[in-house]
Amino acid sequence: MGAFRLLVVNHAVETGGAERVLLDFLRCLDRTRFEPGLAVPHRGPLTEEAEALGVRIHLGFPSRRLLGVRRTSLGGGPLAVAAYPWDLLSTVLRLALLIRREGYRLVLTNSAKADIYGSLAARLARCPVAWRFHDLACPGTFSALNLSLLRACAILFAHRVLAISGAVREAFLSLGVPEGKVRVVYNGVRARTPEEAAEMRRRTRREWGLPEEVPAVGMVGRLVEWKGPDVFIRAAARVAESFPEARFFLVGGAIFGRDEYPGELRELSRSLGMEDRMMFTGFLKDPLAAMAALDCLVHASVEPEPLGMVILEAMSLGVPVVATRGGGVPEVVEEGVTGLLVPPGDAGALARAVCWILSHPEEAGEMGERGRRRVRELFGLEERCREMEEELLALLGPGTGKGFRRRRGEFPAPHGSGGG
Repeated sequence: MGAFRLLVVNHAVETGGAERVLLDFLRCLDRTRFEPGLAVPHRGPLTEEAEALGVRIHLGFPSRRLLGVRRTSLGGGPLAVAAYPWDLLSTVLRLALLIRREGYRLVLTNSAKADIYGSLAARLARCPVAWRFHDLACPGTFSALNLSLLRACAILFAHRVLAISGAVREAFLSLGVPEGKVRVVYNGVRARTPEEAAEMRRRTRREWGLPEEVPAVGMVGRLVEWKGPDVFIRAAARVAESFPEARFFLVGGAIFGRDEYPGELRELSRSLGMEDRMMFTGFLKDPLAAMAALDCLVHASVEPEPLGMVILEAMSLGVPVVATRGGGVPEVVEEGVTGLLVPPGDAGALARAVCWILSHPEEAGEMGERGRRRVRELFGLEERCREMEEELLALLGPGTGKGFRRRRGEFPAPHGSGGG
């Protein structure tokens, strides 16, 4: 039996967290099982990396105006809102024709926008569709209209929703999506050996001009309000009172439409007397190398995180983690075992946890090693990729899989993958 043609649909072409996960999946994908294609609106960093992996690229999906739709609104002005039905219909029809013309047997949508138009197109093309869902589908994250669209498409058109965490799954179930449709398949990362992590640490610290003995604390990710970079800066100012030699790093750039936000954060840093201790690196193509240089990775989101890929990546390097409790984070970080958890938005609690990490280097190192083992056991890239493949193959009918089975007790008990 030859490989099945798989069309991945994604609305973004920048390499954010969901796109990095997608690239890892495409890199790991068994090409004797699947021949992948990628439908995106236009060229960008994602298409460059996907093409280098031998993935066929299809441009023009969705239409340009649909890109203006936001989670909390339809975006744009009155004209864009009025044109929304036509833009959606046009995108759906063109994508359905692509699926039929190119002989794709299965569609995998990788973003909330793509879930909508990708599901409708797959239904028209009479092709099964699976969602890879990276967000918490709940009020506050999505507008009432967009949440209703997601709910309707999940119930009526999606054959499987592959949630990245138990928290994401529970959010879908609370919308009334049938339990048997929603499965948990965690994101996977490759655990680095201690030797690999040490070499990355030496190289990055050398590039930064940062001596080995200087404590380094950092936050890695897009600079957006809900990620809590302001909370991190306020906490860093308190940590600096006890560790004046420490240096702090904000690794990441602004999201589209918030180009002024890094300047606001720099001003906050100056107002707290941190301008010489707080480093803004901007966007880095290899954020993993930056994480390796840290003595503590901080996750400061003020809203529930669906899973926390940055946390997993830091743990894969053996870097101790301080993270805010909520969403899928407790599925990753075992309190006091592989990291420390603090309440969201509490700069004081965050600072105390970081100070504990810096003042207990031996215990923190053991915590980091336990985190590395947890990643290897529960979030291994190869294992999670094979699990994704089995979920996709199951949608093509009996006899298409190769018998991959989940080991008993492999995932935390409270978040099962659902029935049937």
